[in-house]
Amino acid sequence: MSERKRNPQQSIRAHCLWCMGGSSQLVRECLDESCALYQLRGPKSDEAERVCLRTIRRHCLACTVGDRQAIRACPEKECVLRPYRFGVHPRTIKRRRKRQVEKNHLMLPGM
Repeated sequence: MSERKRNPQQSIRAHCLWCMGGSSQLVRECLDESCALYQLRGPKSDEAERVCLRTIRRHCLACTVGDRQAIRACPEKECVLRPYRFGVHPRTIKRRRKRQVEKNHLMLPGM
């Protein structure tokens, strides 16, 4: 599946598969409860997107030993979790940047 078309839950699943060498059997048998992604590693989950995004952020913080600047400058271009590393959906980041770039016009009553 294309990286751009993965939702956060699918990205977590893809990361777990990568971690276990592509074996879904090993993902099911994973015993690493200290991993932030442990609870969400299965193929089917009713977890809200927000929970998945926060979990990915927690995992990225653990990966960089709590260095927030390292998350921003993450060199791992192939990581499937990279688009969600800030704990928000990429489209939300685009909207925020667009608002910052746009000029704010002063709207006065009667004009």
